[in-house]
Amino acid sequence: MFELAPIWVEALALFAAMTLGSILGNQLNRYLRRRTPEAVDRDESYILSGMFGLLALLLAFAFSLAVGRYEERRELVVAEANALGTLASRLSLLTSAQQQALRPELAAYAAARAEAGLIADDAAWERTSMAAAARLDEFSAHLYAALQAAPPDTRGPLLVQALNTTGDLATARHAARKARLPREVIQLLALFCVAGATVLGYALEATGSRHAIVSLTFFALLSLAFATILDLDRPRGGTILVPQEELIRTAAALAV
Repeated sequence: MFELAPIWVEALALFAAMTLGSILGNQLNRYLRRRTPEAVDRDESYILSGMFGLLALLLAFAFSLAVGRYEERRELVVAEANALGTLASRLSLLTSAQQQALRPELAAYAAARAEAGLIADDAAWERTSMAAAARLDEFSAHLYAALQAAPPDTRGPLLVQALNTTGDLATARHAARKARLPREVIQLLALFCVAGATVLGYALEATGSRHAIVSLTFFALLSLAFATILDLDRPRGGTILVPQEELIRTAAALAV
């Protein structure tokens, strides 16, 4: 559910579930008061404090994970752009004829990587990433052939190191995009939101409708926080997108 549905649908569903939970908690309190009026305990503040304290802890934990993954993806984009620029500059160590043969291939690979970073659909992204990897393999084969044709010197290790770094960063970005918050964490967070709303409705039953607007506002804020966590966890599927400008600029520079 949390990976397929639009974020706004999930946030709205959570808001509706919390509202329903609050109503059920309210009705449960009324039922228990009718059954055992002499055993009613009005001091539920300690229960609310514990429940929402734990909910705050879960929200902070989920936010920390989501922001950490977002920052990792952003830094990998910059690192890959730098690696491509380094590899392109080290091609100057080769002869002019070799450079003319290799630079267009590297530019095509960089353009394919930039294109892949902008794709939201996971299936299309996988296809584009595989096509880019094939371009890198072709470039690598031609670069190794050029190095084998030249006498052994210090140029080879420099070029091979830059090539390996470029490939490693592409793999790291692929893994970082596929990484998601554990589904169990998201489900537990949603469950605690609904449970907290139910306990809140139970505790505020005696106040009637006086706290309805405040409770609904609180539920809306929780839903917004939940949606933000989901948004951060989707690199290209939400409104908070991992910027690709550095890689796009690098690809454009190599195409000149």
